[in-house]
Amino acid sequence: MSKEEIEPKLANIMSEIAEVEGIVAFDPKGYVISGQTIANDDTSKIAKAASELLPRLTLLGSNISKGSPKELTITLSKGYAVIAYGSKYSIICFVGQDAKNQLGLISRQIKSIME
Repeated sequence: MSKEEIEPKLANIMSEIAEVEGIVAFDPKGYVISGQTIANDDTSKIAKAASELLPRLTLLGSNISKGSPKELTITLSKGYAVIAYGSKYSIICFVGQDAKNQLGLISRQIKSIME
C-alpha cells in the first residue's frame, strides 16, 4: 500500500478515536511510510523500535511452535502500544492510560487496514 493510500486511513483512526496519540505505518526495515503524532514524536524512532521487536517475537513464536507474530499489545507505565505486523508493512498505534477500554477497537481498526 502506498503512502497516498495509507495516509487517509491512519488519519481516519486518529480522528475517530480521540484517545489515539500517534499512529505510524512502517516497512519491514523500520522506515516510515506514513505517520502522525499529537506531540510531534519522532516517527522514525518509533518505527525503527517497533520493527526491531519483530525478530525476537518471531523467535519466540518459533520456540513455542505458534508461528509468526501478527499483533502485539504492550502495557507501558504511561499507556499502551498496539502493533499489527504484516509482510509488506506494519502499523503501531499508541495511547495514554485512559484509553484501556479502546484497545480492542484500536486493534480492529489497524488490522482492518492490514487486510
